[in-house]
Amino acid sequence: MSKSNTPVAKTTQLIGAGRDKKWTHGVVNPPVQRASTILFDTVAEKNEAAINRMNKELFYGRRGTQTHFAFQDAMVELEGGYGCALYPCGTAAISNAILSFVETGDHVLMVDTCYEPTRDFCDTMLKRLA
Repeated sequence: MSKSNTPVAKTTQLIGAGRDKKWTHGVVNPPVQRASTILFDTVAEKNEAAINRMNKELFYGRRGTQTHFAFQDAMVELEGGYGCALYPCGTAAISNAILSFVETGDHVLMVDTCYEPTRDFCDTMLKRLA
């Protein structure tokens, strides 16, 4: 849906998704930012960014850059979701999905032929959390 609640074609969504000016600063496509360390002018600025890091504020590159935030916004719009979590690898995504639903005392049935790092995670980390 568009902001006027009129249905928008998927092709139209694909063209504009993730292009919020707060991420692109007026550039047509979001620029690719590669960063791990984010510099702050003062400790107070760094502390404020740490408090707001879950609100798409730059804090540490692995927690997101403007490129990540634009991609998250695009995925939310295209999928009609509420939020989007990005992970650096498949193992992190799968492990988080499992941990989101499994509680202490639960049993997980895992086939031997699944993605090997997932099986290792279940055999080691989940076993320790039991």
